[in-house]
Amino acid sequence: MFEYDQKNSICKECFQIFLDQIRCPSCRSPRIVSHKELFSLNIAHVDCDAFYASIEKSHNPEFANKPVIVGSGKRGIVTTCCYIARINGIKSAMPLYVAKKLCPNAIIIAPRMKLYKEVSNLIYSKMIKLTPILETVALDEAYLNLSGTFQLHGKTSVELLLNLAKEVENELNLSISIGLSENRFLAKLASSINKPRSFTVIGKEDKLDFIRDLSVNCIPGVGPSLSKKLKSDSIEKFQHLMKLNQKTLKKRYGLYGERLWKLAKGEDNKIIAPNNIKKSISKEITFDVDLSERTQIKKALWMLSENVSEELKLKQMAGNRITLKLKNYNFKLSSLSHTSSQSLKLAEDLFIISNILLNKKLSLSPLRLIGLSVSKLSPEQAEGRIEKSLDTIHSKKQKTELAIDKIRSKFGKHVINKGRIY
Repeated sequence: MFEYDQKNSICKECFQIFLDQIRCPSCRSPRIVSHKELFSLNIAHVDCDAFYASIEKSHNPEFANKPVIVGSGKRGIVTTCCYIARINGIKSAMPLYVAKKLCPNAIIIAPRMKLYKEVSNLIYSKMIKLTPILETVALDEAYLNLSGTFQLHGKTSVELLLNLAKEVENELNLSISIGLSENRFLAKLASSINKPRSFTVIGKEDKLDFIRDLSVNCIPGVGPSLSKKLKSDSIEKFQHLMKLNQKTLKKRYGLYGERLWKLAKGEDNKIIAPNNIKKSISKEITFDVDLSERTQIKKALWMLSENVSEELKLKQMAGNRITLKLKNYNFKLSSLSHTSSQSLKLAEDLFIISNILLNKKLSLSPLRLIGLSVSKLSPEQAEGRIEKSLDTIHSKKQKTELAIDKIRSKFGKHVINKGRIY
């Protein structure tokens, strides 16, 4: 492999490599990436910019310079929104009625999940050509380990990633933001900087200086509740965590305190695991306020059941083992599992079993997090098949749920809901 000078730059437009300058000497573009370790880092996080809203804009050119919100339903929330809408104060998960008040001229579009998944698959098909070590996290983001790919492609990681961004932009009229570093935590952190259309590098030598003044809210798993607790301990930035030792953080925040201590030093040993064959499907919710009201907890559990069921049906999988994960107000983690003799994928079935598990653990409340996972997965036949059942009522539930799925696939997820969601 050829070597580069320590101070390197590359143009995002023409991929010219040169010594650090303000503009590309070849095409004069100011869109350049410069870093001392530019060609020695191989862990990347790719995040599509305002994915759903950007897809809608790419299919409707007249929306190009207008605020676009993806969401639907009278009690719906903002699924995502474009950057123009964000300037008006609109955020994901915000109630639609609030978003409308903030931006009355916003164009609101019902989610078209089938379309978004198709576009997502196109992007991932490009990524898998770069490296087999690809871990998809959602429809719009993934981790890539590009170590050792130079022998295969004859190009460094940064060159491959910039070419990927260019292809996505030219072929799909979408933009992606990329983070490049030595581990997955720093790579994800980097991809969130200067969005959209960004390429940010965090090196081994400068990582502590880079993260020192960032908010602890940038750390995965730090939601509103934990953020409030950290703030009460005068911990608002990475530099505040850096001053504390591992023992102190573990005593105050349990096992997660150890992870906070490592992340504060820019360390992350979690590997990028290819997920072409999933061992489990899981979803979780971290509450803004600790919940003790059973009705509210059940509503969250139903939402999780629907979300897990949706992914199972999408992947044409079913599972035999259901696990309920709970974290209480004191950050105590607890889990309870049930293994069924039948393969499960219906939201109603997942909810009934997980609700029984919840009843055994309600003494843990108030709760700050609830999670649901289905494991021991196996392939199912094509979606839409009604399974034989000894229970006539269960057969009717299947038919009802599959009918709801069919309506949602055409008109959006929020056009029809079961009464229990309210």
